[in-house]
Amino acid sequence: MKRKQFKKIFWGVLFLLGAAALLLGRLGYLEGVNFWSILFSIVLIGLFVDGVLNRSFGEILFSLAGLVILNDEILHLEAITPWPVLGAALLGTIGLNIIFPKHSKYKNHPAPPYPSKAGHFSQNTQEFVSGEEIRCSASFGHSVKYITGRDISRIILESSFGNLEVYFKDAALKNNRSNVLVECSFGNMELFVPADWNVTINVRRSFGSVEESGVGNLSGGNTLFLEGSVSFGHLVIHHI
Repeated sequence: MKRKQFKKIFWGVLFLLGAAALLLGRLGYLEGVNFWSILFSIVLIGLFVDGVLNRSFGEILFSLAGLVILNDEILHLEAITPWPVLGAALLGTIGLNIIFPKHSKYKNHPAPPYPSKAGHFSQNTQEFVSGEEIRCSASFGHSVKYITGRDISRIILESSFGNLEVYFKDAALKNNRSNVLVECSFGNMELFVPADWNVTINVRRSFGSVEESGVGNLSGGNTLFLEGSVSFGHLVIHHI
């Protein structure tokens, strides 16, 4: 079974369990059990498995932290919730990413296939996007976007409970600059930027991490101005 198919089935089963818990709770079979705690626990378990499959330390540790916070009374771990366990998840994410850095797929592997003449991809999660203003998003899944075209002035990137990879392939910025709004919550985002571009990072972090791999061109040229927020997520900028 392919990973993508497995993830779809896994998430489908989790939400079916959530539906069953809702009905059983209304019928009184789950008396004394908070339905919302069950629902959020199911989602967090799904994120944990997704993090293991994608080797995302942030997703793994923060989903575990969320499970501990939701079930601290049952686990008798009230002394370390919520801030100590969240702080430990953040520091653990940073430490593991330093020890086991992700290597650029762009360098070590051939680029994913281009679309055929009919406009179809070999994988449904890949897409080429262009225009003066561009929006890319991923939610509960893995998505790969290739930004191309000319006169790009504004880019919006959103990842919520998902993994988003963005490649600036054959892209030309308007007046050699572009504003990039990043909104990453409970997800992961990786930007693959040409080595001769500069990236200015002004991103708010709420129990999230921002990492830059490699060094861009500080002397000028094309510049991306990153702003926005990373909450319980992970953002990596690769200079390739």
